[in-house]
Amino acid sequence: MPKRALPPTARRDDYDTPWKDVLERWHRQFLEFFFPLAAADIDWARGYEFLDKELQKVTRRAVVGRRHVDKLIKVWRRSGAETWVLIHTEVQGNREADFPKRLYTYHSRLTDRYNRPVATFVVLTDDHPDWRPARYEHALWGCRAVLEFPSIKLLDYRDRVTELETSVNPFALVVLAHLAAIATRRDPPARLAHKIGLTRQLYRRGLERDDILSLYAFIDWVLALPDALEEDYHRCIQAIEEAEHMQYVTTAERIGIQKGRQEGEVAVLLRQIARKFGPPTDTVRERIAGADPETLLEWSDRILTAQTLDEVLH
Repeated sequence: MPKRALPPTARRDDYDTPWKDVLERWHRQFLEFFFPLAAADIDWARGYEFLDKELQKVTRRAVVGRRHVDKLIKVWRRSGAETWVLIHTEVQGNREADFPKRLYTYHSRLTDRYNRPVATFVVLTDDHPDWRPARYEHALWGCRAVLEFPSIKLLDYRDRVTELETSVNPFALVVLAHLAAIATRRDPPARLAHKIGLTRQLYRRGLERDDILSLYAFIDWVLALPDALEEDYHRCIQAIEEAEHMQYVTTAERIGIQKGRQEGEVAVLLRQIARKFGPPTDTVRERIAGADPETLLEWSDRILTAQTLDEVLH
């Protein structure tokens, strides 16, 4: 008997792509919001540089868990010394037994490759309140290696909603969207209400058009709705834009955002297949690229337990 597809809000939400987008757009605001001690010690006037390709070289042979986001940037400290710091940021979306060990492996390889101080920061987006990794250690015969890393748990912000709603930092809205996604995973009508409320807040924050579109795309991604409710949401957006005298998220842009989200789902599924079953053939790639969103999500569910690729795509 074929597996019954879960409603979109019951599936594991895929946060990889939207997190990568907001981290690239607002990396300074990210550090100021979650890790202010580090942000205050960085000389932002000297700029920063993303080193994602270098990170891939360092981590490609490591044991990689699912559903996490790695960003690596080069910054300069305020001390003025001829030094720079690599900040390796992890956004971890699920419990993983070997997660601290993986961070230790990344940290060690980065330090060895660049011979510079490395700071590793973690944002935990999962819904397990008691899972709080912050340390890795191994020892043998008096020899000890330790990595301690600061981590932020988004669930801890549940009692700080008023503070989040009044913050001007874009990551306050990111956190609100995540909390709403967790709280409404199996309640589509409640998710619709939260999504409308967050979009209304977005339009009232006095942001630039491009910033509004970026945050809109994030909210739209993490708070996915069934098609019928998505239509209700778009009608509400039109009403909000008319009330606020803004027409930022046009129909064409919504189509573009939806296309981008589907392309992201295709890329994630192909990556999962490659890791579990080896590189997909051109036929498999074409089949996945041509699938509708519901089918893509169904296949993403199946790959978690499937033993063969045929079981995923049947």
